[in-house]
Amino acid sequence: MEPFIWDRCGVVAARVWDGGRLFDYIYEGLCAVQHRGQESVGVSFLSEGQDIRTLKLKGLVSQLINHRGDISGFAGIGHNRYSTRGRADGEEFIQPVEVSVGGERLSLAFNGDVANFNELRELVRKEMDVEVRTDAELLAYLLARKLNVAGVFGGYEELASLVKGAYSAVVLYSGEEPGVVAFRDPYGFKPLALGYNEDGFFVSSESVAFSDCYMRAEFVREVRPGEVVAIGPSGMHSKQVVSARRHAHCMFEYVYFARPDSVFEGRSVYDVRERLGRVLGESFPVDADIVIPVPDSGRSAATGFSLATGIPVKEGFQKDRYLYRRSFILDRHKDRQDAVRKKLNPLGVVVTGKRVVVVDDSIVRGASVRRYISDLKRVGAKEIHVRISCPPLLDRCPYGIDFYREELIARKYLGLSHDEICNKVAEELGADSLKYNTIDNLTSAIGMNENELCLGCLTCKYVHDIPVESKRDKKSLGATLQRTNGL
Repeated sequence: MEPFIWDRCGVVAARVWDGGRLFDYIYEGLCAVQHRGQESVGVSFLSEGQDIRTLKLKGLVSQLINHRGDISGFAGIGHNRYSTRGRADGEEFIQPVEVSVGGERLSLAFNGDVANFNELRELVRKEMDVEVRTDAELLAYLLARKLNVAGVFGGYEELASLVKGAYSAVVLYSGEEPGVVAFRDPYGFKPLALGYNEDGFFVSSESVAFSDCYMRAEFVREVRPGEVVAIGPSGMHSKQVVSARRHAHCMFEYVYFARPDSVFEGRSVYDVRERLGRVLGESFPVDADIVIPVPDSGRSAATGFSLATGIPVKEGFQKDRYLYRRSFILDRHKDRQDAVRKKLNPLGVVVTGKRVVVVDDSIVRGASVRRYISDLKRVGAKEIHVRISCPPLLDRCPYGIDFYREELIARKYLGLSHDEICNKVAEELGADSLKYNTIDNLTSAIGMNENELCLGCLTCKYVHDIPVESKRDKKSLGATLQRTNGL
């Protein structure tokens, strides 16, 4: 995976019957979704006196160990941050965020992005006389403003009618029925899963959090798009509050973001990635000696490509396991380049004199692909054929992945045929050949049609009528936004 994509966050929630176990479940759940954000970690919890308390730290989940004695109670939510809007270092930008409206107090953490943020920020500022700095604060205020009148189900219905964007959220609520609330946007862009064991109920961005390696809970099901799940003293209650005309599950969860041992919309992420490699090999075979994956997200697809073509898989790169931070989260170009250089070291003993197929999940700017092609040539690879399990990225994502259209290597070839784009990118990067998967192959491997997936970054067509933001505009919350046509 090219390491320059800013994405997402990971959320967890727990409603336990024994308050002494709360820290363990929140901690283990956040460890399971650490890959979704490594800038900061935050936890909100309900003390025995039903007061919400929040702890925020910069860096990785492991820091929470030093605060084990500070976190207790019967309900809590946690968040691993990877910033999209308002990339900043202040504690106020770390989730969860607490708000209080009309005597109602809640804390909210979410995964996603609000595309009409500026518009709704002005609405909240005028109606509620508060300043809103982040998407999380915006969602919290929109939910809180209706709690007294309509409860959590009615509050979500109002929120969903206003927000254009992606959001899978967990909420800690200290009202008459104190506990945890979880909800997804009506289109279901981002994953959100439910778990259960004898100690309580749990929510996580990914089902892997419930495995024996982490929370040791049963994966019950996923929160449905447009559904609200409330977990309080009397157990779990849910309601399908909003139903959309279609769904728009993020295809990039299958291609890259989710862990391969997770399930998203009833589909094993590992199985989908292996199928992506199979159809890639069936559609674009090549005479070669070995297949090597770009670790780690390229491994499943490389296995599928090998099974389809009969070319053996070898480990051609040694990954530095101690560079834990995903290099795509680094801010400066030089830092990202240094991380790429240090992260993958080619194994000359494997590739020297060989015709090599390199299988990767996607290409954004092309910088890291260019780098590993150069490195493989330097250590003696005879030919280098690149196979990419994702189709060409052609447009920005308004739903939480911060790559910009002007930075996409394939964007400059928009309007050319699929084969022409492949050939142009191969020439630009110095590969002997390069083939992307097609959109048809992608949807076939996932097992969903185009009306069930969000493919906006591939097709330039979106579910919502969304703002168009340049790279510079996105860094300014006060930018004047133009509009683009949606579906």
